[in-house]
Amino acid sequence: MKVLCIEQPGKMVLKDMPRPTLQTGQAVVKMKECGICGSDVTAYKGVNPTMKYPVDGIGHEGVGIIEEIGENSKGLKPGDRVVLEPYVPCNQCHMCKAGRFNNCVNLRVCGVHKNGMMAEYFLHPVQLLYKIPQNLTFTRATIVEPLTIGLHGATRARVAKGDHVVIFGAGTIGLLAAFACLNYGAVPILMDVLQTRLDEAKALGIPHVYNSRDGGVAQELEKVFGRLPDAMIDCTGSPFVLQEMHNYVRHGGRIALVGWPHEPVAINTVRCMQKELDICPCRNSNAKFPEAIRLVNEGKVPTTEIISKTVQLEEVEQTIQDMAQNPADYRKVVVKI
Repeated sequence: MKVLCIEQPGKMVLKDMPRPTLQTGQAVVKMKECGICGSDVTAYKGVNPTMKYPVDGIGHEGVGIIEEIGENSKGLKPGDRVVLEPYVPCNQCHMCKAGRFNNCVNLRVCGVHKNGMMAEYFLHPVQLLYKIPQNLTFTRATIVEPLTIGLHGATRARVAKGDHVVIFGAGTIGLLAAFACLNYGAVPILMDVLQTRLDEAKALGIPHVYNSRDGGVAQELEKVFGRLPDAMIDCTGSPFVLQEMHNYVRHGGRIALVGWPHEPVAINTVRCMQKELDICPCRNSNAKFPEAIRLVNEGKVPTTEIISKTVQLEEVEQTIQDMAQNPADYRKVVVKI
């Protein structure tokens, strides 16, 4: 079978590897499509701090059809169309026992710490397979995994109906976090320095956008909402945003950190304490796949508009190179396997 591998930064190889054999508690999935994530781009560039090289297979936003599976408590069977949760827990540590599988002490993420999903066949735990409705296309279903990240960020920030929320970063995750807030009954404002992304977000139904390159972010927030927001979700990892985040929420505000900084960032802990802010780093997502599948299937998220391009396995390396050079030209790219 064909598997798209990253052997080292800047070196991607399409290999012919043995098809996986069925194991207890796992299923063999015939992969149909897989999204390219920003973390795949940084892994290729060699600037992803969590990446372990080499990895047999890249990608973690996969969907496919169950080829082989044994008896299981989820009622899954061969022929079922599924989306795959890519965060593989140990099921033994204190975090797993507390139900926080996304924060497993020994967590392995597909395409990062273990083999990834851009392969013709993929062996994956039954625990992490979720059946999708028959009328939901595989292409639209590739948005499920990134949507879970936005949903988890909103949950960590305790976003509730009637809240005002500022979201930094209008890329795919930031946009999906904004739609997560809308579906929770909150009012988001989306910040970015790329006006084209903000214009697209506005056209897709995000009520408020603002180009933070213009400065005056706190003033704009007070102008739009009448006061500083209740919550903030950062999807950039930008040092400037994190250094100033205490200025962007009210006293007692909640901040979810979704974007990965490339290095440690100085934070004004004095102001964070004076405002008694709840600052919650986010790692992957937890128990959000059923919710994300429902929202995508019900059309609560504009999936087709978010997907900007589809490519074949043989085109992935060239596409990732272009994504690295021209990020504003892309939202979500989906690979046909």
